[in-house]
Amino acid sequence: ESRFAQDFAEHRSTKSLLLRFHRGVSSEDVSDALGEALVPSVGEVKAKEFQDFLLSMLNDRVEKGSDIYITCRGDKVFVSTNGKDSSAISMKGLSSAIFNIYLGSKPVSPPVKEGFEKAFGELIET
Repeated sequence: ESRFAQDFAEHRSTKSLLLRFHRGVSSEDVSDALGEALVPSVGEVKAKEFQDFLLSMLNDRVEKGSDIYITCRGDKVFVSTNGKDSSAISMKGLSSAIFNIYLGSKPVSPPVKEGFEKAFGELIET
């Protein structure tokens, strides 16, 4: 198995993740899902800290068509929603942990990881 996506996730370069919602969902559900996925990498305390931070950025619901941008720069993670100004949280290991949810060895959505690898590979070839 290629380590390309995982190496990308763990690299300290600035990178962004776009979460686009195709249906409405409660902000708590979004926060809980990301927090639970982070626990194996950063532990319960840090995952809960990120969950609380994310909840502070969101309204009660994340409506259909909403975008959440997560930008990682080293140990600093910036979150912005639907064009609102971003807020940041600093936490060692959080950036790579967030990207490893989608690009790690056990991604939450294998098709997302495969699509990333294919598209990025095509960019490199051209």
